[in-house]
Order: sequence, then structure tokens, then C-alpha cells
Amino acid sequence: MNRLTNLLRWHLMLLATLLILVGCSRVTIAYNTADFFIGQYARDYLKLTDEQLARWEPRLKAELARHRAEELPYLAAFFDQTLKASRAGFDDDNMTCLTGAFRDLYRRQARFAVTLSAPLLAGMTPRQIDTLERRFRDEAAEDRADLAARDWNAELRKRARRYVKAIEDWTGPLNASQRSLVAEITGRMPDSEAAVVAYRTRQREALIAQLRRSASEAEIRSFMTAWLVDFSDLPPELDRAGVAIGAQISELFIRLGASFDERQRQRFDKRLRQLRDDLMQLQKQPRMAPLSC
Repeated sequence: MNRLTNLLRWHLMLLATLLILVGCSRVTIAYNTADFFIGQYARDYLKLTDEQLARWEPRLKAELARHRAEELPYLAAFFDQTLKASRAGFDDDNMTCLTGAFRDLYRRQARFAVTLSAPLLAGMTPRQIDTLERRFRDEAAEDRADLAARDWNAELRKRARRYVKAIEDWTGPLNASQRSLVAEITGRMPDSEAAVVAYRTRQREALIAQLRRSASEAEIRSFMTAWLVDFSDLPPELDRAGVAIGAQISELFIRLGASFDERQRQRFDKRLRQLRDDLMQLQKQPRMAPLSC
């Protein structure tokens, strides 16, 4: 999924930062300085001028204020619901709830990113569009080269290591049996990388075509919403892969959660509590939004 949202990562980094940092002061600093870091990433990725950034900054500040008031309650509620599921034990019912809540959460954050991106893209100069197109082409060529050179068995081992590392950030070290479980489940995830690269390349080319014909901000926002929020033209292969990966991640939560020792459980739950509480403290009127399950 993050490969599909690569163009907007400088906005979605806000959500990613909140998901990976622990400790009230660190999360607060990350969130309260998000306007600076997002602006810097926008400048570097799109090669924006100071004047372009200055025109955009009021919208960035307004959207971040809206995000604090309207989106943080959903983030806080998600971590609270995950904590409750962890304490009860992950099962099919609560994983169905969490999976649906996460999809909704993703769409809300993606819509936030599209809202911020559309005016910047609509205001790009022909030279900036040329630069962005070259960047897209270079990244596509690099992706295709990586696909041609990769060894599938080595890729499976790397995938398992990535998952183990991400999980251990939350639980502390996994034992040998737990690492084997991660390798087993992630090894059954479909290989959709080539389809992702092809789809992303096609969508990026369509975006460049819109920019070259001076599409309006509303047109760009509509295109990117269909692409990155609604997935309205997602190829069937990627749709099936997403469903399969979702089911395997649910299985991973259920089986791995059942294997946690007391130390792992306490560390995992402590991290969830901290993130929930941090997200509550960042709100001027703290609340948790109702989840759709």
C-alpha cells in the first residue's frame, strides 16, 4: 500500500511518524513540527519555490488544525480499540473490526494528503513538471531493474526480516518459534510487486498528462482521490492481493498474539496505551471518535 501512495508520502509521513514513535514528548514534537517537515519535503520532492510554498502554507496550517480536531480522535480510538483487542486476545471478530477501522483510517489520512497535494500540483510550472516526470521515470526504471534482478527466495527472507524487525519494535525480541511463525505467514503473501509497479507507473503517467494540460485543482483532486483514496480503478490482481494480505496479517496478529510471553504482552500494551494517550493529549478537546464496528 505504501508503494501506491509514494507520491504523497511527504504528507502521510505524519501518520507514519505517529505510528512509530513512543513517548509523549517525542510524539508531541513530531506532530507540532509537522508543518515544517512536510513543507521541507514538499520543497525537495516537487522542487517548489519559496513563493509557491508561501502561498500554500496557510492551507497547510489550516488543514493541520482540522486534522488535529477531526482526525486525531480516530487515531486515538484505533489504538484504544487495538489495546482492548490485545487484552482480550486477538480473534477473528476483533481483527475484522480492526481491519475495517484501519482501512477507514487509511482513507481519512489519504484524503488529508490529497487535499494538501492538489493545490501544489496544480500550481507547478512546466519546468517543475518536467523534473517530476524525470523523477517518476527514474524511479520506474529502478523498480523494473530491481524486479529483474531479485531472487524470490531471498526476497521472502528479506520480507520476513522486515516484519520481524517491525514487530520487535513493539514487543521486544521474538523467540525462534515466533520468528518461524512470521516467516511462515509472510511467505504465503502474494507476490504483487510487478503489478504494483505497473499500476503506479500508469497512474503517474496519467497524472503528468493532467499537469501538462493545466488541469484545475479540482480535477487533480478528483483524480488523486479516485487513485489513492477510493482505489476506483485498482486492477483485479491488486485487489485480490490486498484481500489476501489483509487475511494473512489478521492471522499473524491472532497466532503471534497468542504466543506472547508476559514481557512481550506488557511492552506491546504499554506502547498502545502511550500512543493513545499521546494522541488524546495533542487534542484541545480530547475525545475518541466512534469506530465503525
